[in-house]
Amino acid sequence: IDRAVDRSRLEDKLGFRIRMAERAIYKLFILNAGMTPVQYSLFALVADNEGMPQGILGEALNLDRASTMTVMDKIEKAGLVERRKSLEDRRRHAMYLTAKGRKEIVRIEKKVRQTDDQFKQQLGDVQLQELLRCLDLIRRD
Repeated sequence: IDRAVDRSRLEDKLGFRIRMAERAIYKLFILNAGMTPVQYSLFALVADNEGMPQGILGEALNLDRASTMTVMDKIEKAGLVERRKSLEDRRRHAMYLTAKGRKEIVRIEKKVRQTDDQFKQQLGDVQLQELLRCLDLIRRD
């Protein structure tokens, strides 16, 4: 028997609403960019902070060490980044873009911007600024 799932208990929960909105963005993001938002975020951080240790880059996204390593492994396997021993601390790995990564960051950034714009266009300017303000209130680093 097919019947609709009753989500009424969840609908007034802020975390649920944020998660459902995030899932909608996530699906389109992967389809357009070819990687997850977290993979893109670490890839972009490497592009903008070459030579920085992977742990520090992960911390910038509130990722634990294991999660950071797993994501870095994936983007390294894709040939976009490479690990090198840090010059300051040989126990750490510094992250760098590969030649392929330098080309791909430009292409993927364009796709990410297009995806972001698709969602922003659903809101008016005032709504978008209010949403960003509210998210910043919740996030507070």
